[in-house]
Amino acid sequence: MEQQQTTASQQQQSAQMASTSPQSGGSPGGAGGSTTAPPPTVPAVAPPSTRKKTGKFLGSALNITNRYRANSSSLSKVSLAITNLKVIQNVPLPPPISAMIASDIPPVCKYLPSYRLTSRNPFNREACEAILRESMDKSLQGVEYSSYFAPSLCQQICEDIKTRVKELKFDRYKIIVTVTIGERYMQGLKAITQFLWDPEKDSYATCIYDASPSLVAVGTIYAIYFD
Repeated sequence: MEQQQTTASQQQQSAQMASTSPQSGGSPGGAGGSTTAPPPTVPAVAPPSTRKKTGKFLGSALNITNRYRANSSSLSKVSLAITNLKVIQNVPLPPPISAMIASDIPPVCKYLPSYRLTSRNPFNREACEAILRESMDKSLQGVEYSSYFAPSLCQQICEDIKTRVKELKFDRYKIIVTVTIGERYMQGLKAITQFLWDPEKDSYATCIYDASPSLVAVGTIYAIYFD
């Protein structure tokens, strides 16, 4: 009995060894002593990197450039493909594509210097003095002095004078208008104006209104020249 058990165990061991050892003969589906080969070892694959490759962008950009050069009539399709193209890692676009994208932006207007040092329409002092006189006579005729209404009246006269002077369209001049109204009550009035400007280009015009028995007004227009 012991010999039968040992022979049976030896047969089992030999069968196991035969099943594990590869043999060259026989088909995989045969019944007589065929063995299955061990599965091939799969090498370890590194996890895919999340970083995008720049080669895809350059390749797609070059393809679009070639399409544009091959058939210039399909410009709309090429521009649509360029807008759907994603820029990766701030890679600069090739010159044809960058020129096509830049063409969608309106050009910036640049003005060359005129090298002109004088005004085409210089300040006319006589015309401004006539405007001062007419506006003050029309606004202050028959008006009595009131400290409550004097500020609003001065502002109204200034706006009227400035609007009429701007209609003359003096070139390269900034217009400033001041009007002062004071009460006339047995006293004198003296107005002094000082400037710090260019006497050859800057100018002014003034007018004094004293036709009313209760008030006196002084209006002045300053014309400041600027390039």
